[in-house]
Amino acid sequence: MPTEGQVPAAVGTGSFPARRGRVFSHRHVGTLYLALAVLAGLAGGALALPLQLAQAGQGAASGGGLARAAIDHGALMVLFCALPALTGGFGTWFVPMLLGAPDMASRRASLLAWIGLAVSFLLVLSGVQVGLGMLLWCAAMLGWSINMAATVLNMRRPGMDLRAMPLFAWAQALTALMMVVTLPVLAASLTRGLLAGAPHGAGQAVPALRAFSGPEIGLLLLPAAGIVCQLVETFSGVALRRRAAALGAMAVLSVGGATIWVHDLFSGGLAAQPAARPVIEQAATGLPMLVLLAVWGATVRAGRPVLRVPMLWACAFAALLLAGPVLAWLGGVPAGHAVALPAALFATFGGFYYWIGKMTGHQCPESGGRLHVALATAGTLLCLAPHRPACVLAGVILLGLSMLAFVITAGLALRGGARVRAANYWGPGARTLEWTLATPAPRDAFADFPYRGAGA
Repeated sequence: MPTEGQVPAAVGTGSFPARRGRVFSHRHVGTLYLALAVLAGLAGGALALPLQLAQAGQGAASGGGLARAAIDHGALMVLFCALPALTGGFGTWFVPMLLGAPDMASRRASLLAWIGLAVSFLLVLSGVQVGLGMLLWCAAMLGWSINMAATVLNMRRPGMDLRAMPLFAWAQALTALMMVVTLPVLAASLTRGLLAGAPHGAGQAVPALRAFSGPEIGLLLLPAAGIVCQLVETFSGVALRRRAAALGAMAVLSVGGATIWVHDLFSGGLAAQPAARPVIEQAATGLPMLVLLAVWGATVRAGRPVLRVPMLWACAFAALLLAGPVLAWLGGVPAGHAVALPAALFATFGGFYYWIGKMTGHQCPESGGRLHVALATAGTLLCLAPHRPACVLAGVILLGLSMLAFVITAGLALRGGARVRAANYWGPGARTLEWTLATPAPRDAFADFPYRGAGA
């Protein structure tokens, strides 16, 4: 039987909820997540220039202003840009297609989660009720997580067991599991601050967000790694090598990072964190990523890689994971936090260039995408280098130019770029089910889905 909120495609009851369910399909909600991520990225990016210049000694921000700008920038870029794009955006858009399902398990829950995220974004951006906004963010992302877990468990096509499920869908499911473990703890901390009467909840939101910096690295890298697995497999032309090792690494990244953080938080609270916790958390993140890098390297060596724009973003992601920690360590910056966000954004851009044709029927210009990759990679590495004012300034300029290149390239595609008519325009390396559908993806994809219960 369908779960709450499911309306089988091509079947209408005529009621208002049914009409809304048909309008706001997983494709529409996924697009809303991506649009919100773009807005948050622009707002967070506006804080990046003064923040980077101040850290390099070229800005005039005071210590308190610099700390507040860093927290605002991090919250906007991590919580409202990278995570929603990687999970709510691409996850909601493509996991049902990869599973052969017509939609998410619950369309209403999918839409309500986005509404909660949008309202929380406005509350945090305005600064009116930061604590309440963050609490609403926890509720919205928890709703997405439960819906994604239900989709993966209940909405797979007959014959597709968990072992055959694409690694991108596995990454989304494990990210949802990690959120189910960590977000209630963060929400409890925020609720405590609100009940204590902290002004706007900001007094408790800041230490809670700082404590959340541990699992947020895993939450960023896990769905990003799922996208990179998809890109490496497609553009190497062969099936992913050592798939079991990759899946095990993702499971360790999800369950290990979350349980270590929750255990330490319950043991000592926000104020008294063990001194060894950062080392343990970085090991729980770094070792699985090393395994994934080895898997991707083995796949590339076994195939004949084609360096199209999405594959270039995958290469930039891997290069950043290798070179970023060294540069961040030389500059005295915590390596995990310095690398996780730009790496997640690299994977996000890779997913955008990979799927934009399937989403809209139009491809981005190859030359514009290559320019975007080059500018973003060079700018990020310069910003991670030991903080020399000239390097940081050059890096910030290159990052600004990269965003301009992206806006122009995406605009050209969305306003009628190169038309894509083939169902699988990437070739035989693209093996997942979305590439069996027409381009752009039809509204009634997999309308013959046989709804079943979890035990079927």
